[in-house]
Amino acid sequence: MLPPTSTATELRLNPSLIRKTHRWLGLIAAIQLLIWTGSGLFFSIVPIGDVRGSHLLQPPPALRLAHVNLISASDLVAQHSELATLSLGKIQLRQRLYTPIYQVKLDDQWLIYHAETAAKLAPLTETQAHSIATNSTHLPVLSATWVTAVERGSEYRDGELPAWKIALEGVDEANLWIGANSGKVSAMRTNTWRLYDFLWSLHIMDYLDRDNFNSWLLRAFALLGVITIVSGLLLFFISAKRRK
Repeated sequence: MLPPTSTATELRLNPSLIRKTHRWLGLIAAIQLLIWTGSGLFFSIVPIGDVRGSHLLQPPPALRLAHVNLISASDLVAQHSELATLSLGKIQLRQRLYTPIYQVKLDDQWLIYHAETAAKLAPLTETQAHSIATNSTHLPVLSATWVTAVERGSEYRDGELPAWKIALEGVDEANLWIGANSGKVSAMRTNTWRLYDFLWSLHIMDYLDRDNFNSWLLRAFALLGVITIVSGLLLFFISAKRRK
């Protein structure tokens, strides 16, 4: 009488099949696993402050409340009736260069009003953007570019537009990005940041937008990595059992 057999059991416990599967899965997953490890090593070594260019920035001169004569938000609304329906969280008191301003978010647009006169202000001129850059960093200014739109995957993503792109002198090819309406320094971008951003796109496998770490490609390779590890462990125990 022949012993009972199970095709599923033979396939599941076949060391040759497991070894071959592990070899090919490992070959496919090895490159991405190496990228994950290498980029993770870079992220852990380079301080995030160096990536953001914090060492290149300096706090600009700040206005003191005693030196300004602010109007109230109610007075602002009285002169600009289009603001009457805004919620309180839509308005901010800030400083733009040497001017106190009320910054109002209307839909996706920022409107700027002089906080002493209620006058509506135009976007920054190139001279004003140059002055903000000079007050915000010790690096000399090379050029200023007016930017109204950025490409997909740009170094200036999700930032205020329009904006002034201020190219700075130095070995790191730094760009200082300033919101044209708010006058806020939105970002400092250097070669260190660009390398970090490139490695980040490889790490999360989002090569265009570089901000989606829930893609199916990432999930598939993560699952592939798990299967490779599990098959390797299974081979180890099978080999250990045979030796025993």
